[in-house]
Amino acid sequence: MAFKKIKWLSAALALTMTLTLTACSGGGDDSSSNSSDTSEGEQTAPHKVGYIFRGDADDDGFTAQMCEQRKRASNRSSMETCYIENVSLSDFEKAVDTLANAGCTDIIACSQTYANVVGATAKKYLDINFISMGSYNSSVNVNPYAEKMYQGAYVAGFVAEFNSKTSRIGVVADPSLPDHIAVVNAVKIGSSLNPDGGATVYAATAKRNDEIEDAIDALTAKGCDVIVCYTNSNHSAEYCQQKNIAFIGCLDYSDNADEYSNMLMYFYSMRDSYFLAEFKSMKMGTHEVSDYIGDMSNGVVNVSPALEKAKDGSQKLIETLVPYITNGSAEVFQGPLRDSGGNVKYLETEIMTDAEVSAMNWFVQGVEAVGDFIQPQPDQQTNNFEIRD
Repeated sequence: MAFKKIKWLSAALALTMTLTLTACSGGGDDSSSNSSDTSEGEQTAPHKVGYIFRGDADDDGFTAQMCEQRKRASNRSSMETCYIENVSLSDFEKAVDTLANAGCTDIIACSQTYANVVGATAKKYLDINFISMGSYNSSVNVNPYAEKMYQGAYVAGFVAEFNSKTSRIGVVADPSLPDHIAVVNAVKIGSSLNPDGGATVYAATAKRNDEIEDAIDALTAKGCDVIVCYTNSNHSAEYCQQKNIAFIGCLDYSDNADEYSNMLMYFYSMRDSYFLAEFKSMKMGTHEVSDYIGDMSNGVVNVSPALEKAKDGSQKLIETLVPYITNGSAEVFQGPLRDSGGNVKYLETEIMTDAEVSAMNWFVQGVEAVGDFIQPQPDQQTNNFEIRD
C-alpha cells in the first residue's frame, strides 16, 4: 500500500531527501524538556506523592529513567516523593494500600499495565488523587496521562528507511510499554514518507533480555539491517551494539550516546515537566482532575539529532519532519489506512482519535509479525513492598 499521508508534506520531504543526497546534514535538534521554574505559591496543604513502578528502578531502562525524572521534578518543587518497584498487576492494590498507610496523598501508576485496575482501586481510596499513565479513563480522583511516543517512532521510521540498504526494518517491542502496536505502525508509516514507498517492517515482541536477543536474531534473519528498539530494558540497544547492527533507541541517551557507535538516533520521553507542573499545582492548592497527553508539541516526546552512524542527510530529514509534527500539520494516523490483510480501516479523510490509536490491535499494511518471543513466567513479585525514596 502506498500511504498518501499529506500530499504537500510528502512533496516537501521528497524534496528534502533529494537535496540531502548531495549535501551533508548540519546543525542539531535541541530536543530538551519544556520544564520551567515558576513561583511556588503558598502551600495550602501537605502532599506526598507515591509512585508505583512495574519494573526495576535500578535497572538501566524505561523505569529507571522515569524514576530519575521523578527525582528531578521532586528536587525542583521540594515535593516529597517515594516509590515501590516491581509491582505485579495482581499486587497493585496492595502497593496502593502500602503507600496510603505511609501518608501518600497522591499516587502515580507508572505503567499502562495498570490502566484497567486503577479505576476500581481508586474508588476505595477517594481521599487519594491518582494519575494513571497510559490511560484515557478519568474519574473523580483519576487523572489519565498518555504519551504519543509513536510520533518519535514516525521520525524513526523515516530515518531508518533512509539508512537501510535492504529496505527491511525490524522493530523489537515490549507490549507492556504504551501503545506498542501504534509504535510499530508509526515506524512503517514514517518509512513510507520516502519516495520509494517505504520499507517492509518486521515486528517482534519481547520483554526479558534473553527474549530480546531471540527477537533481534529473528529480525536480522529476515534481512533487517536497521532495528528500532521499543523496550523497557536497555538490553536491546546493548545487543544491537554487540552484534554490530544499526539501530534506533527509545530511551534518553543524552549523556552516553557516544557509547553506541551503531545508533542512528533515538526518541524518548521527558516526563519531568509534567511531574513538575502537577507537583506545583498540588502545593498551590489548584490541582484538578484533567486529561493530559504528552507529545512533541509540549516537549514530552523528543527525538535526538542524527548521530555519527547515520548517513549524511539524516539530520536534514529530522529537521524537516519534526516541525510538521510539532505544529500539528502532520498527523501520523491519517487515512487512507489498510491493515496487513489489505482491508480498509480508515478512509483518506479520516484521522484516528487518541483513544483509537491506543486501542489499536492491528498492523498496517507493510508490517509483518515475526513472532511473540515472550515466554510464560510467574507474575513478578514485589520486594516485600519496600518504600524507597
